[in-house]
Amino acid sequence: MNKSITLLRTPAVIPSGSLNGSSIVPSLAIAYLSSVLRDNDYIVHDIDAQLKGAGKLNKIPNVNDFVTHGLSDHEILLSIPQDTVILGISVMFSSEWPYVRELIKKIKGKFPDLFIIAGGEHITAVPEFTLKQCPEIDIAILGEGEETIIDIMSAFYSTKKWRDIKGIMFKDDINFIRTEKRRRIKNVDEIPWPSWNDDDLITFFNTKQSHGPYKGRTIPIMASRGCPYDCQFCSNRTMWGNNYWSRNPKDVVDEIAHYIDKYQVDCFEFMDLTVYMKRKWIIDFCNELIDRKINITWQCTGGTRTEAIDEEVILLTKKAGCTYLGFAPESGSEKVLVDIKKKIKLSRMINLFKLMKKHRVGTRANLIIGFPDEKRKDIFATLFLQFKLAFLGVLDAPLFIFTPYPGSAFFELLLSRGVIPNLDKSQTAELDKYFYNLAQDFGTANGVGYNSKIGIKELRFCQTIGMGTFYVMHYLLHPQRLFKFIYNIFTSKKSNSVFEQRLIQNMSFFKKNNN
Repeated sequence: MNKSITLLRTPAVIPSGSLNGSSIVPSLAIAYLSSVLRDNDYIVHDIDAQLKGAGKLNKIPNVNDFVTHGLSDHEILLSIPQDTVILGISVMFSSEWPYVRELIKKIKGKFPDLFIIAGGEHITAVPEFTLKQCPEIDIAILGEGEETIIDIMSAFYSTKKWRDIKGIMFKDDINFIRTEKRRRIKNVDEIPWPSWNDDDLITFFNTKQSHGPYKGRTIPIMASRGCPYDCQFCSNRTMWGNNYWSRNPKDVVDEIAHYIDKYQVDCFEFMDLTVYMKRKWIIDFCNELIDRKINITWQCTGGTRTEAIDEEVILLTKKAGCTYLGFAPESGSEKVLVDIKKKIKLSRMINLFKLMKKHRVGTRANLIIGFPDEKRKDIFATLFLQFKLAFLGVLDAPLFIFTPYPGSAFFELLLSRGVIPNLDKSQTAELDKYFYNLAQDFGTANGVGYNSKIGIKELRFCQTIGMGTFYVMHYLLHPQRLFKFIYNIFTSKKSNSVFEQRLIQNMSFFKKNNN
C-alpha cells in the first residue's frame, strides 16, 4: 500500500508593486509536519512553491491588484506526483485564501480522487466557512497539526472514524462536524526537529534572503510555542490558545549545532511569537551557546516582550551572538495600548531602546495605526514615537495599517458592526475583496481602512509621512550607517536592517523580472 502524502506550501500572494513582497523564508509548518510523518514511517513529498519558484511573479486570473510569488498554478500541478493519494495544504494567511481556494479546485480537477487536508491559522479561524467555500477540502485541521495529521493518516488507512479524531472539522452528508478540541502539545521537546528539503534550502541560501537583516546563510528556528497575551488584533488565541511553552535551551542549541554542521548556517532567525518571555530561559540559552563556543549570529525580527530584558540580559545576548531584536510597541498612545490590551509600558520599552543603542544591539519597533476607534491624536502620538525612535538609534520602525484578521477580537467587533462582510451572507466577490485587502502593504495603492473616523487615504498619508520621516532622520543622525548600506549593496550583499534588506532584495527582484 502506498502510504504517502504530499505537503504543499502555496505561493505567496502579494499586492502588485509591494515593497515588501519579495521576502521568503522556508516553511517551518511544512518541515515540522514532514518530520512527524517520516517518524511514523510515511513517505512524504513536499512542495514549497515559494522556494521552488523564488523570484517568479504570476498573474492571478481575474484579479488585477495582486500577484503570486512562486511557482505558477501549472507548475504546481506538474509538481504533484501522479500517484499522490493524500494532499496536505498549509493556509496561514487569510489574505491568500481566495487564491488558494481556486488553486485547490484546480488540483481537485486534475486529481479527482485526491484526499485533501488543510490546516493553518486561516483554516483554524474560520473552518466551517472554509469548507463551505471549498468543498474540495475533505478535512480541516484546527490548531497544531503534528498529532492530528498522524491520527488522520492512521484513520485513512484503517476503519477508524473521523469523529474519533480530536481537533478537526469535516462534512458528514449535510452537516459540518467539529470534533472535540485537541489539547495543545505541552512537552514541545517531544516534537521532532523540522525535516527540511535539502534542495529547497540550497535554493533559499542562494537567494541570500532573510526575514530580518541578512547576515549570511540563514535558517528559521522556533524555541517556543504560543503566547499568554491577548492582543485584540492578533489571532494567536484562536490558533494556539493562551498557553506558552518553551523548549529546553539545550535542545535548541543542539538543533543549532546540527544545522551549522549540516548546512554551514551563519545566522538563525527565531520565528517565535515571543522568545523573550522567561528571563531564566534566555540566560540559560545564552550560556549554553557561550559554554559550547558556538559562534553564530541570531536575531528575533518579530515583536517580543520586554519584561524579561534588562541590561544584564542585553549584554549576555550580545555575547551569545544576538545582533537584532524586534519589539512591538504597536502604538505611541497609552489609551490605544489599553484598548488593544497590549499590556506594555512605553517608558520601559524606550529605556530598553536606549540600552540597546548603548551596547550596539540592533533594534526594530513595529507600529500600527488605524485601529477601529483610534483618534487622530492617538495616531499623532504614534508618529511622534516613530520620530523619537530615530533619535534612539532604532534600525527599523515600520508603520502598518491595521487590518482585521479572522480569529482576532477586532475581527469579531467589526463583524458585529457590519464593517466586515458577513461570511455566511455576502457574495464571494465581496468576501474575496476583503481577504485580498488584508495584504495591503506600504508602497501599494490597494487597501481598506477600518477606522470609524479616518479614511484609508489619510492613513496612507500618515504612513508615508511616518516611514519617510523616520528613515530620513535615521540616516541623517547616523550617516555611517548610510555609507555602510551603500557598501553592502555593491559588495557583501549583507544588510544591517530589514529596510536595507528589502531594498537590496527588491533591486535583485526587479532585475530578475525585467531581464
